[in-house]
Amino acid sequence: MAQNNTVILVGNMGSEARIIKTEGRDFVGFSLATTDSYKDDKGEWQEKETVWHNILAFNPKVVEMLKAFKKGSRLTVTGSLSYRPFEVVNGDGEVITKKEASIIVSKIELTPLVKKKSENAKSETTELDETGND
Repeated sequence: MAQNNTVILVGNMGSEARIIKTEGRDFVGFSLATTDSYKDDKGEWQEKETVWHNILAFNPKVVEMLKAFKKGSRLTVTGSLSYRPFEVVNGDGEVITKKEASIIVSKIELTPLVKKKSENAKSETTELDETGND
């Protein structure tokens, strides 16, 4: 079966996973922050704007895993994009329907930060924990 709606994000948990209890089943929600970076004309690293993503997990195994992760943990999240409609009232009193995007998790991994030791030795890497320490 083709997976045409696949999202892979690498970022840091912006909040502790929160358990959401419903009549049907429990699930987990949390935020994930991603920030891309690039080298400018001077060769210096510049960070782009941080983007926040709403993440939801329904799989019981993933829900259990998320209980062990803390705010700031660096994760790789694989899942699918889902949209939830909601209504807002604009300045003219008109009701407008908007959509909020969420990532529905199918797989999650703790991902250490990898930092190159040298520009000349591209194969050398140092694994750092999620706080950026060796």
